[in-house]
Amino acid sequence: MAKKSNIQQEISPPVGFNIYQDKKNRTIYKHPFLKKAVYIPIYDFKTFDLYRKRYILVISVFVVLFTLLSDWFGIPWWVTIFISLLIWIFMEFKFYKFLQNEQPVKHFTPKEYSGYYDNFEMQGTNKVLLKTVLYVAIGVLIVYNSYYSGYTGMYTLASWAVLGVCLVYAVFQLLVLLKVKKRQKARN
Repeated sequence: MAKKSNIQQEISPPVGFNIYQDKKNRTIYKHPFLKKAVYIPIYDFKTFDLYRKRYILVISVFVVLFTLLSDWFGIPWWVTIFISLLIWIFMEFKFYKFLQNEQPVKHFTPKEYSGYYDNFEMQGTNKVLLKTVLYVAIGVLIVYNSYYSGYTGMYTLASWAVLGVCLVYAVFQLLVLLKVKKRQKARN
């Protein structure tokens, strides 16, 4: 028999594009292609967050498989692409099924709900700045590792591409933070 714990885990709602909060503080996701909005209950936040990160997951699987299969086992690179595409299709299918099982929002208009900038504002300046610094640091460390390990060609190019993506995302975070701060000053 399991013991009952008095410790409550604080679960923060997901923040991102196409994610809204209603007046009852419920999380709503509007799928950009299906044009359908659904409520995401608290107990499904982790599953939803996994599916939201499906592209990063597939890219990570591709990188690991490319290294594993090409260098260790001598399997052609196109096999890695094929396996990654299969994983991507599977994740898209599971996400679509997940959304089908969630309660739809009737008559959804994004202007009536708090959106990305409002949710971004709830994160706080320190958290956003920390994430920005960490994105830049991880990009720089990946490039440093590629040169330190003596990688050439595709690996070095890929590490520079990752640094570029990290820098773009860090600048994006800062621009959104500046816009949120400007909105806060306009309200006061």
